Amino acid sequence: MTTTKGRGPRVLCVLDRGYRGAVEAQFFHALYGLLDLHGQFEQIDVALRGAAVTMAVEEDDYRPEVRLGTMVLDTLPDYRGSVRDLVKEGFAVYVDRADVTALGFDPERLVDGTTCLPSAELSLRWPEYDEVWFV
Repeated sequence: MTTTKGRGPRVLCVLDRGYRGAVEAQFFHALYGLLDLHGQFEQIDVALRGAAVTMAVEEDDYRPEVRLGTMVLDTLPDYRGSVRDLVKEGFAVYVDRADVTALGFDPERLVDGTTCLPSAELSLRWPEYDEVWFV
């Protein structure tokens, strides 16, 4: 299922670096930005590759926090929650199967509504879009 709202182009957004700027930019991250922009485009879908696939992995003990010395920073973005929000809003969220398994995760543990695909199939979908963005 994909979102179709605005009159702009059909866009596939590829994220391959997870958690870039999570500490510095706690108030805004790429997935949040896509949720904000989706009404301006005919369609926006997301492909998670590399370390970004971990944003779609469900974990029982996941907490959006990091320890820096003696300080615990617990105001980080909830990326898994953002993936759930993308799915809820009608975005197609594709996850690279090879990267999920290479990082030691079970593809069956992905956020409900995401689609786990082989790397080659992800790239074969690119011609379906007017634009491919690397976010």
